[in-house]
Amino acid sequence: MANRNDNGVPPDSTSESEAAQSELDLRLFHLKTLYDVSRELLGVVDTQLILKNFLLMTLGNFGVAEGFIVAHDAKSPNPGIMVGFGFQDDALELLKSESLQALDGHIFQDAIGINEIPEDYPSLKQDLACFVAFIVDEEFKGIVGLGPKITDEPYGEDDKNLLETLKNNLVVALKNARTTAALKEAYEEVSILNRAKDKLINHLAHELKTPLAVLLTSLRLIKKQLKPVPVEKWQRTMQRADKNLRRLLEMEAEVEDIIKKSELKVHHNLNRLLDQCADELETLIAEEFGETAVVARIRNRIDGIFRPTDALPENIHLDQFVKEQLSKLTPSFSHRTIELKVDTQTTAGIHIPTEPLQKIFAGLLKNAIENTPDEGRIEIRVTTTPQNVELKITDAGVGIIEEDRRHIFEGFFPTQEVSRYSSKTPFDFNAGGRGADLLRMKIFSERFNFRLDMLSTRCRYIPGHNDDCPGRISDCRFCQSPRDCHTSGGTTFKALFPISGS
Repeated sequence: MANRNDNGVPPDSTSESEAAQSELDLRLFHLKTLYDVSRELLGVVDTQLILKNFLLMTLGNFGVAEGFIVAHDAKSPNPGIMVGFGFQDDALELLKSESLQALDGHIFQDAIGINEIPEDYPSLKQDLACFVAFIVDEEFKGIVGLGPKITDEPYGEDDKNLLETLKNNLVVALKNARTTAALKEAYEEVSILNRAKDKLINHLAHELKTPLAVLLTSLRLIKKQLKPVPVEKWQRTMQRADKNLRRLLEMEAEVEDIIKKSELKVHHNLNRLLDQCADELETLIAEEFGETAVVARIRNRIDGIFRPTDALPENIHLDQFVKEQLSKLTPSFSHRTIELKVDTQTTAGIHIPTEPLQKIFAGLLKNAIENTPDEGRIEIRVTTTPQNVELKITDAGVGIIEEDRRHIFEGFFPTQEVSRYSSKTPFDFNAGGRGADLLRMKIFSERFNFRLDMLSTRCRYIPGHNDDCPGRISDCRFCQSPRDCHTSGGTTFKALFPISGS
């Protein structure tokens, strides 16, 4: 009969039960350690703090009084990072120096045992009882070193496996921190560039305003002075000058609309300066010319050039408005062969100033026509929903490639080469533009509380930036009929205006 202990259980069974319980306790300890370390590192983005927290948690869980982490970050101005506890300062300096030499010499590529440390690193061999190396990426790597346990127990395989797992958690936390730092740096750089862009646009608007006004007046005076000269000698030259000057005026108007959401101070500053000097100016002018009204004329001139011109909102019925605007704009693209389908339902009123609404409609229509080849089709629809009046302009044109779609409202981001615009007339196919018109519309949408959306599919026959449309469907080698073009790509812009009083 087999021997039994006091509980009536065979001795072998007792040993197995105790071993299983011990193994279970060890696994639970490992899981709790992993949980505690992971929780401590979660959300931390400062590299130094991650290393400090990791080392403290590791020392506590292993029952160790001495330990350090040395990391080398090639991107940092101070690439050597040291965190240590329990060592004297001079010992830490030696450990840091030897660790950085080892990392720089690529001695440690991954986890390594104490016995494998070369003799060239005596401090590492003497002061450490457990050691693991880690690699975050090619530019960031490090070493975790632990002293002996307080209980003097040796590090077993389970300890080394746990440390290896903890190391992987450390690497993930450091990768997240580096990604966060890179995103923050990129955001700050973009913010700086964006502020510089806004400053440049603002400066450009103010610098353009006065010289353009002077040039326009001068051109009119030159035309009057040239009347005695035969027209054929100067008309074409003046037409070219007038065309390009008006193009600059359009650009100035777009920029002005864009920057109106920030305060314009030129008008206020000039008027204040004039007010301060008005009495003196009147005295001086009276002495020289006997014409005190010049001051008022100067002030009126300043107002005419620099005064903000935000109009008051009106109650507008979009169906009637679109028909009126179409009749005005049609002569501008009468040279194009475009099928224009218009479907306008009777709509409720919307509350918006007339001038920006004119710019919105003209800009969207112009964009559609310039991106649609001759013999193509454009649809304009005005409909009413319970809360909104919807304007939708759909062209069966070339469409916008995927990487350009997310930037389309950012401003000064033309989807065609800008040089093409200089050689073509507005509303010509592929005339393009400066990319400011859609940014202006987006700003209008924020200012006047309507929504502007865009959906586009690039023509499948010309998928890339360098693929060109011939500009006429019958000249396209891919299309046997206009329908082939109409179904190959296109763009829809949709503006949703809240109904007045809704």
